[in-house]
Amino acid sequence: MAISKSDSKKMQRLAREGKQISKIVAEDFPALDYSDVYIEVYSAGERSSRGIKRMITTRLNAMAASTSHSERRTMAKELNELVWHLYNNHKNNREKLAKIRAALGE
Repeated sequence: MAISKSDSKKMQRLAREGKQISKIVAEDFPALDYSDVYIEVYSAGERSSRGIKRMITTRLNAMAASTSHSERRTMAKELNELVWHLYNNHKNNREKLAKIRAALGE
């Protein structure tokens, strides 16, 4: 199914804000399949916070089980990137909330 550019951007924004893909489908785009929304979100490089948390957990478990120093170093670099992604996402969301609160006069 063809997805408009505005719908694609909305999907990506919702995922960036931490909304699960299954909820995006159920609440915002019920006419679309899960796989269509998944592809739109991940083809743009966006990941949900929950997805990143799962990726971090998986990498930490693999790192603990690994005996190879080079594999552990590679996983540590990946973990660093994922953590920075979460941090920057949180920082951006905090700035957005501050602007919203200012606009509401709180």
